[in-house]
Amino acid sequence: MSAQETYKAVLFGPNVIGSGTEIELHFTNGGYQDVVVLEAVEEGQTITRTYRKGRETEEPIPYRFVDEDVSDETAEGEVPN
Repeated sequence: MSAQETYKAVLFGPNVIGSGTEIELHFTNGGYQDVVVLEAVEEGQTITRTYRKGRETEEPIPYRFVDEDVSDETAEGEVPN
């Protein structure tokens, strides 16, 4: 492995999730990250997506979508009046 601090990865998932998006990741303990967790805020919701490293060893390293968690920051309680 070279003295690089980052490597290229590509995200894949169902439908448009990931959709072959190429990103740059940092090496962890001198190796590729096994799991990548990305967080985004859209329309008051926090979306957390988890990707797991594929078996291929040439860059860009593929990561497959495994889970999504959505939390609504603007949600109000559903208590009847």
